[in-house]
Amino acid sequence: MNYSSILVHLDRSRHTATRLALATHLASSHDCPLIGLLGSFIPDPAWFYLMDNAADYIESDRQRRRLIGERIRHQFQETTKDLGAGVEWRAAEHDVLSTVLRESREAGLIVAGQYDANGEEGPLATQVLEALLLESGRPVLVVPCDGQFEATGARVMVAWNGSREAARALHDALPLIGGATARILCAQTAAKEARPDATPVAHAVRVLERHGVTVEVEHGPGGSDLTIGELLLSRAADFDADLIVMGAYGHGRMRELVLGGVTRTLLSSMTVPVLFSH
Repeated sequence: MNYSSILVHLDRSRHTATRLALATHLASSHDCPLIGLLGSFIPDPAWFYLMDNAADYIESDRQRRRLIGERIRHQFQETTKDLGAGVEWRAAEHDVLSTVLRESREAGLIVAGQYDANGEEGPLATQVLEALLLESGRPVLVVPCDGQFEATGARVMVAWNGSREAARALHDALPLIGGATARILCAQTAAKEARPDATPVAHAVRVLERHGVTVEVEHGPGGSDLTIGELLLSRAADFDADLIVMGAYGHGRMRELVLGGVTRTLLSSMTVPVLFSH
């Protein structure tokens, strides 16, 4: 069971090489095409017209971004030169957020980077990641800022509350975790008690076992979003997990979407890759 294609989001971040290396490994192991998508900050030209010699500033910025783009493209080509299933380069030339979303919906899996408070991309990095999680309609593998992750999916922590999002994340992760060892953590946030239609954890166990996964189940206490998020991270560390799988939760519609508390806790404190689905 393989992904049909993988798209990796690239930018000026110092962590781009880490996520590119993992995406390249996954594309190789799944024998599928890898798409590199450059989505980096592009200033609004109107800003420059507030300055003297605006035309010179605009041209200087254009040349600077061209050189950065060439450097990242060269890095992508060098890292992926041995892939046999097809490699494609794409770049957002304007309206980065809309372009990244449009291109990402083709992919079987998206590889993106964690929040980086000190990153070169500024607020755009947060906007892109949240848009991918909540608006792309595709599973997103988020790679932490710190650490090296040449492979993932041998020991897996699965968050389960019987919801649509949890079920989708479980099924979206199957190509990554076939034959793995998994621990399912069942826990409900205080604000989101189990609904009558919540799917029992036994169903999730059967899905995983059909794909050769060795499964154990842990029932965690309920609590706030922060409590559940911290519990999930703590249990993942205890289990020596190299991947966390969970649903991504949001509120509102389209660009007004706001991430749920558990999702935001993991994005701020993750130490291993997390596969999110919404």
